[in-house]
Parts: sequence; structure tokens; C-alpha cells
Amino acid sequence: MLKYRTAGLLVLLMASVPLAAEEFTGQAPSGARYHIETPDGWQPGDALVLFQHGLDFSPAEDAPGLGPLKSLMLSEGYAIAASSYTQRGWALFTALDDNRELLGVFEQKLGTPGEIVPFGGSLGGLTALKLAEAPGFPPVHGAYALCPAAAGARIWDAAIDARLAYDVVCHDAGELPTGSQPLPWALDLDDIPDDLGDLLDQALVIESLVPLNQCTGVNLPAELRNDAMQRRLDELMAFTHISDEDFFVTNMGYAIYVMSDLVRAPDKLDGRNPFTTASVDYSSDPAIAAGIARISADPAAAAELHAVSDFHGEVGSAKILSMHTSKDQLVIPSNQQFVRNVLPADQLVSAIVDEDTPTHCGFTDAEGVAGWEALRAWKEGAEQPSVADLQQQCEAIVASAAAEGPCRFDAAAEIAPFDSLVRARPAATPLVRGHSTHARPSALLAPRPSQTSATPRAQTSER
Repeated sequence: MLKYRTAGLLVLLMASVPLAAEEFTGQAPSGARYHIETPDGWQPGDALVLFQHGLDFSPAEDAPGLGPLKSLMLSEGYAIAASSYTQRGWALFTALDDNRELLGVFEQKLGTPGEIVPFGGSLGGLTALKLAEAPGFPPVHGAYALCPAAAGARIWDAAIDARLAYDVVCHDAGELPTGSQPLPWALDLDDIPDDLGDLLDQALVIESLVPLNQCTGVNLPAELRNDAMQRRLDELMAFTHISDEDFFVTNMGYAIYVMSDLVRAPDKLDGRNPFTTASVDYSSDPAIAAGIARISADPAAAAELHAVSDFHGEVGSAKILSMHTSKDQLVIPSNQQFVRNVLPADQLVSAIVDEDTPTHCGFTDAEGVAGWEALRAWKEGAEQPSVADLQQQCEAIVASAAAEGPCRFDAAAEIAPFDSLVRARPAATPLVRGHSTHARPSALLAPRPSQTSATPRAQTSER
């Protein structure tokens, strides 16, 4: 769900990389900012990478970046384009339409590409997957998804559980502000900071979440926490299956701020509740089970969240390469289960990188390049690569000094079932297969205000 952390994934090419032949930045009619670069010699009919940034909670003031593999992709003849999106946070309500608009801008300036290659990490990884099955684009022969939030709407079941468990554990210390009824657990929009970025900055998030520190002492050294703080911190971390304190702070930031924006924003769910805790099994913590608020979803809101968030695997003949770091405690590796469950085995390479300490999308330079090069060859007709092939290719890249390692692809890696870490809901909401705000069945949607950006942006000039 976070903005993709590159972990220094800047490619070190053995040969010098030519500068982009053409570069455009500006603002599309929707208000989204765009950034386009093409290599020397790019012609209509050549390939275009659509780069998808991760979740960002700050207003877009500059042109979006083009991803950690920009130099390599340009050197290989790919044009690259990116949109800032018209929404902050969980931007999937408009992200596909934002990409359609971006493609329109690209075609006006440079012509129609022969294929697009969606690429992104975290929320951007899920968006890349959804672009591969969305109508209204040139052919997709391959998509590259790093640590994708592929559980879609189910991601938010973990957030509502954490948010409501907080009220039980911290009821007498560090209580959070309440939002308007009937959803007091969702902050009102005026109480949500608009400059939290990707929420990976623990210091910034904890500064905004003073009650969290009052309850748990999470930003204090262990020796300075009193026994009650430590007990509450231990209880909440055990309940949420999080062992790393930095990830705990980030996850609580999502559960308190990003989820509130999802529920309250007029261009998202507009004050409607998509979540259910009634009849969910919280017996792992009897005190939380006894005290947690039991709420039931608005069926239309739940259906809409699934419609914009879930990946269905309807990608035609496209090849998908998806990778995860093994100890990610934000977008957990179990998200790969949702990719594996809907794609044919001969169209998917799903790989786990074995890390020693938890990171979110913390791939090394060589791992990121190995995955891209394997996908590029595969979509052009090479044999489907195995995880062992990725490791071998990564090691060759390191040996050639093209990019730095280490290489940690684990062909024997197993992932925990998603429901073992995110409590199952008692009954699944029927999925509605909509691809955008323009494709969702109107019968399921309550009357809505006009779609306006939650973070208006100033006009910018092209260069």
C-alpha cells in the first residue's frame, strides 16, 4: 500500500546511457501531473512503460518520477510515462482513468505505442496488475509488479481490525479523536494531515500520532517505557502480527489516517462503511474479542471497494512477473497468493527474495534488474523463467558489475496463507468486476457528488 521504496535501485550500466530524446511534464485536464520521456529513435508502434507510483499522501507538487529502472529502460528503447493520479492515498478509484488520460496525452505528443508494459511497486504494483486486465489500452504483453498489494480490498480488513483493537487496548491512555457518527473510528477529513508522504517516515507519522505514543511509548527506548506502555504495545503488535516497531507505526498510520480518507473522501466512499467485524474471530486475544466494536458493511460500499481494488487475472495472454521481499510487514508476502490464485501457472512468475530484516520492497539493484530482464525476454518469446533462473541471472548481473547485489531469490520459499495473518471475514462480499469509476455498475452505487480531487493542484507548465 506504500509508495515504492527503491532501496537504491539505480541501475549502474556498463555503457553510458543516452539522455532522453524528448521529455514532457505538465498537468492533464483532470489535474493530475504527468511526466514522459522517450529515448532517441522512439517511433509510434514502439513500446511504452507505464510506471505506477506507490501510495502517497502528500499533494503532488512536481512531475512524478519514472521509476528506479528509468535509465535502463530508456537505453533499451522503451518510452516511459507516469501520472501523479488525481487522488491521494488509495488512488484506485481513478488510477486506471488517470492512466487512460496519460496515454491520451502521450499519443497527442508522440503517437500510439505498439504495446504498454505496466510497472510499479506496492499500490503501484497492484495498479500495474489491474492495467494488464483493463480495457482501453494498447496490448499488454508483460507486466512487472513488485510487492503488489494484490489482496485488494482485503488489505483493509487488517486496517479496520488494528484501528478498532486500538480503541480497546488504549481506551484509558492515548485515545484517538473521533470522527462524525455513525463512523466514529474514521477521522473527519479536516483532522487528517495532508503531508504524510508514503508513511514510511516513522518520525513524521509518530509526530502526528501523539496518542499512539502515549498509549504504547513506541518511539521511546524500551527502558524508558513504563510497564503499561510496553504491555499495550506488545498486545497490539501480537494482535496485528507485526514484530517490527517501525512497521507497527506505519501500519497504524494507515489504519488511522489512510483508511479514514478512504471512507470519508467524497471522491472515494463518501462516508459509507465497507467493513465488517461482526462475527469475525478475534479469539486470539480474548480482551479484544470482548471489547472490539462490531460493525457491518454497507453492501454497496463494500462492493465498490472490491470493484476498484481487486485483481481478477483477466490479462489475456500477458506474462506477469511479480516479486516480494520475504519479511515485508506492510504489504505482506501473502499478497502473492492473490496473484497465484487467479493467473495460469504458465503466465506467472511469482518470486520471493529472502531477506534478513524486514523491508517494504527492499530489492537490491541486481534483483530488480534481473526480474525486469527476465520479463522482457519472456514476453518477447523466450522460455518462461523459473525462480532459480532469476537467481542465476541476478548473479550474472553482479559478476558483470552492471548492478550491485546481493542476489537472494529463494526457489523454496513458502508464504503464509493470507487468512492466517488477516482474519477472515464471515462471508465474502460478492465481487463486482469494474475497472474504473466509469465502469462500475451504477445500480450498486448510491448517488455521489461530482468526482473532485481531494488535493487540488496548481497549474504547472511543460518543459
